[in-house]
Amino acid sequence: KKARRLGAARSATPSETGSRVSTTSEPKKRPLTLTVPPTPTTSCPSDRDAQHDDDTFTLMSPDSGCWPVNPAMAQIYNIDPELQEKGFAYFFSRYVTNEETVSHQKFDFLRDVWRASSSARDQQVDVVLASMIAVGLMGMASTNQAFMDAAHKAYGTALRLINHALQDPVEAVKDTTMLSVLILGLFEMMTETTPHSLTVEAFQEHVNGAVALATLRGTSQFKTRAGRRMFSMLCQRAIISCAQRNQPMPQALQQLWHEMTKSLDNDNPNKRLMPLIWQVLQLRAEVNNGELSNPQIIVDRLLALEDSFEKLTSGLPSSWAHRALKVTQHHPAVFGGVCHLHSTLHHANLWSNILTIRIMVLESIKAEISRDLQNIIPSLEPTVYLPAYHDARRKLKHLVPSLAYSIPQQLGLINPTDGTIDSKTPIATVEIRATPSPPPSPSARSDLSSNATFLSSNPSRSGNPLSAGPTIFDVTLAPANAPEEEVARYMHLASAKSTAVWPLFVAGMSSACGAELRAYVVGRLRALCMETGARQADALAAVVEERGWVLGHPEEVFEQGQGSEGLGLGLGLQGVQE
Repeated sequence: KKARRLGAARSATPSETGSRVSTTSEPKKRPLTLTVPPTPTTSCPSDRDAQHDDDTFTLMSPDSGCWPVNPAMAQIYNIDPELQEKGFAYFFSRYVTNEETVSHQKFDFLRDVWRASSSARDQQVDVVLASMIAVGLMGMASTNQAFMDAAHKAYGTALRLINHALQDPVEAVKDTTMLSVLILGLFEMMTETTPHSLTVEAFQEHVNGAVALATLRGTSQFKTRAGRRMFSMLCQRAIISCAQRNQPMPQALQQLWHEMTKSLDNDNPNKRLMPLIWQVLQLRAEVNNGELSNPQIIVDRLLALEDSFEKLTSGLPSSWAHRALKVTQHHPAVFGGVCHLHSTLHHANLWSNILTIRIMVLESIKAEISRDLQNIIPSLEPTVYLPAYHDARRKLKHLVPSLAYSIPQQLGLINPTDGTIDSKTPIATVEIRATPSPPPSPSARSDLSSNATFLSSNPSRSGNPLSAGPTIFDVTLAPANAPEEEVARYMHLASAKSTAVWPLFVAGMSSACGAELRAYVVGRLRALCMETGARQADALAAVVEERGWVLGHPEEVFEQGQGSEGLGLGLGLQGVQE
């Protein structure tokens, strides 16, 4: 039976709570439950008395069906040793040793925290190993039901071990405990057999528990590279969680993050970017929760955010600069014959992250001004805010294709360190892999009419879905009357294995995305699915493709619909030179 709950409290004892644990110390919150199978009553005397002097690494597994006696919560169930080895190997190949392009959840620091025990008995209590096996088996679950069953068993074991550690003040703050919590967070995002609402609930509880644990660990967690990496990974997941729940970034994480970055220069882009993301979350929460409704204040704050992002990008150090390379031969992975090459993958990924957030801010400016000026009595002064609308529209037409230009490097198709590329060398001289993309599924087209109804009736904050791209208030552009679809899109974006998925989705859904760029986005997402098995990419490709079928080119349709009888916005767009 699947266990879904992650506890973060360490005050309760098994005798007091049984299998109940709590993610916070607040007494009024509903306690979380952890369902585990009963403890086997038999044990093997020979196993109990055996000496484990073998230094060879072996994965934890029961020997001939004999279970270790202590501790009871560490039992890994009767999982076939071969399945455990496959799960372990899959996790290491996808999340530890492989290139950064494979996953944005990269645990390449794992060896700084965890070492495989040489004692078979000690391996029975290895919470990190149990967590890795659970995620690895879940990654292969689509191919075999046995993998799915074993993954849930290993997941339950890992949860029991984590809850046991959290009851010990010393064990609770260890790096291995935090590492296990973060690894199991992948499991929460990968679970596709349960309703998306339950998946999100489990993910939210994981984030809550991890935040409470990070608070407990305090500033001492920043003494090591691994500690800093794990905290940064937690902040990334907290951002996703806050966006889903329309909440600001927890103050505890903000304070800890400032402590971690005290040693960085004030001009360091990493130090300046995160507070801007917090401001985006804060504004999103205030507007979506109804705390802020004044159009002028909303637009002014959006304009201030865009100004801050523009200053951040214009002030990036020279090491962040990219080279624009022209392609002399067509390649399906290169859009428009142009490729932006950054000095490292890290810089390429960070640059794409900045662009995606900035694009959503610009889409928000455009949508909010459009929404207000179409009202009978607009609150915004057209002569003041129409120039801001035009400016946002102009910037979007420039920035949205830029997301696509960095995709070849994010996919690992070119290497900036091999010495074969310079500003005068065409990218065609470098070997680039190509994977054919499958054709659109017929089932997607058959549902077009019903989905068109959803999209055309979606009362997004823009007031006109034809002119709206992904905004900070409506990230997924899911139909308003289909909340499960919004949840599904969030989880697809959060759990996608590739760093290229998020920028591709934002580019393909943008109001500045034309037919050629949309076709490129759909093709790359489907290629990612074929190459890596990331079904999330294929699901998002269908969303982007559907938007193209229903809307055509949103920007063009919107402008044509204004005409001379518009309320000023349509006329304001006439004859603008961009």
